[in-house]
Amino acid sequence: MDADLKKTLTVNGIICAVILVVGLGYFFYSRRDTGTAPKKPETTYSSNMDDYVTPKKIVPYNVESAKKELVDKPIWVKAGNAVAYYPFDSGTKSVNFKKEAGLLPPLAKLDIKDVVLQRSPVAPKVGQVVVVQKQIMAVFQKAGEPAKYAVSIGQNTGDDFTFTVNDLFFFEDPHELYKHWPADVWNAIDQHQAKPGMNELQASFALGTNMSSDGTEMGNRTIEYANAGKPVTVVFEKNKATSVTPGKAP
Repeated sequence: MDADLKKTLTVNGIICAVILVVGLGYFFYSRRDTGTAPKKPETTYSSNMDDYVTPKKIVPYNVESAKKELVDKPIWVKAGNAVAYYPFDSGTKSVNFKKEAGLLPPLAKLDIKDVVLQRSPVAPKVGQVVVVQKQIMAVFQKAGEPAKYAVSIGQNTGDDFTFTVNDLFFFEDPHELYKHWPADVWNAIDQHQAKPGMNELQASFALGTNMSSDGTEMGNRTIEYANAGKPVTVVFEKNKATSVTPGKAP
C-alpha cells in the first residue's frame, strides 16, 4: 500500500474514533442522574372545560312526582342570594309567608323533607275575578338545624303546574360537577369570596346570582353582586376577573 494513502487512512480513522468518543461522551453526560426528578408539566385550567359540564335536571309534573324526585335527597342552591325562604310549621303543614327567614346562600346544601302546595298570599282586588294560585313549596332542613323551612319551586293554577326548580338548584354536588377547578378557587367560593382570575360562573358561585351589570357580553363587563346586602363589584375581561372591590351600599 502506498505510504501516503496509508497515512491518510490512519488519520481519517483517528478522526472518526475521536468523533465517536465525543458523541458517546455527550450522550451519557446528558442522561446522567443529577439527583433531581424532571418537573411534571403543570395542569392548566381552561374555562372551556365548563362547557362540557351537564348538570342533572328533573322533570316533575305535579306534587307527587316532585316528591319522588326530591324527598330525602340533597339539593344545592344554584341561584344564590336571590331566592327567599320561609319558616314551615310541621304541625299545620303551613308556610309563614309573613316572616321571611332570609335568602338562600350560594351552593347551600338542603335536605328536602316534603313538597306541599301553599296558597299564594295575594289578596284579590275589588271586582277582580279570583283565580286561586298556589306555590309549590319544597320543605327542607339545613345541615345541623332541626327547624324546617320552605322555598318555592314553582306555581300551580288549577291543573297546571309550572316548575322553576331546575333554574334554582343543583341535584349533584357542584364540587364534583366542577372538580376541574383549582383548589384555591374552590376555597374562595366556599368562603363566599370572589378573587381575581375567577370567571363569571365561579364568581356567581361565590357571590350569588342577584346582580346587575353594565353590559350583556358575558366575560367582558362589570358586574355588581348584591351579595346579601354586602355588594361586591367585579370587572371581567376575557372572562377573567381583573378587579374585585366593595360595591355601592344599597
